[in-house]
Amino acid sequence: MTERRFGRKARVPRPGYALVSVSARDANGFVHHYDEIEAPLGSLRESLAILHLHSSETDAAHCGEEAASS
Repeated sequence: MTERRFGRKARVPRPGYALVSVSARDANGFVHHYDEIEAPLGSLRESLAILHLHSSETDAAHCGEEAASS
């Protein structure tokens, strides 16, 4: 049986870990790409929760709720 390869070989994370790659766009429109890393799932979940809590969309929704309750 022959082995087929398309592109690079797929990496598989260890149990309890995830492969993560991040791209971010700054206020000037520049995109920053970060290398793929293997991160523990717990740390990944906490990081995403923090990013979500500090996002501008969450801030805007929170300000809208305060204005509606006043």
